Amino acid sequence: MSTRSFHRILFLLALGLTFGCGPIPNKYLREAEPGVTLTSLQNTSNYYQDKLVILGGTIVEEEMRDGRLWLHVVNRPLDRDYRPQLPPSPNDPEGGSYWVVVGNRMNFPDSHRYWGDMIVVGRVASLAPGKEPVLKMVYVRGRGSQAAHDGAWEDLVDANYILSTPAGAVNDMGRQ
Repeated sequence: MSTRSFHRILFLLALGLTFGCGPIPNKYLREAEPGVTLTSLQNTSNYYQDKLVILGGTIVEEEMRDGRLWLHVVNRPLDRDYRPQLPPSPNDPEGGSYWVVVGNRMNFPDSHRYWGDMIVVGRVASLAPGKEPVLKMVYVRGRGSQAAHDGAWEDLVDANYILSTPAGAVNDMGRQ
């Protein structure tokens, strides 16, 4: 391979890494409900139950409940490039808040306490009329005031650690 070819491949690889990696993995962009806002989530609660949504926000409080981390988040509407923005005015309905539950805290970045804003991909866990939505966090990318505080997290479950009973064993147990 010539030096010129090597440099061309290196350039294309760098270009792909620069522009191919957005703030949200493509698998979530494909699965998530498009164009969801906090207002639409609150107004049509039954429609979004158990669906994947993408919201922006800023953490204002955290609590431990039943061994899970609950983050209270003030909404920051996302622009077309999935960057959190301030609502148009202080009284705008998009300036409301919601809760995010981090089920598996393994490898969850401690730097989340320093995030100025974040992008949340979550499954709608519950909605009650007049109440704040609750999302089960699937993926998050946070941005801090310093690059050292930036972080991302994904709730990955290794299939090797999921307990299951083979179908034959269930049938054999019934015969005992």
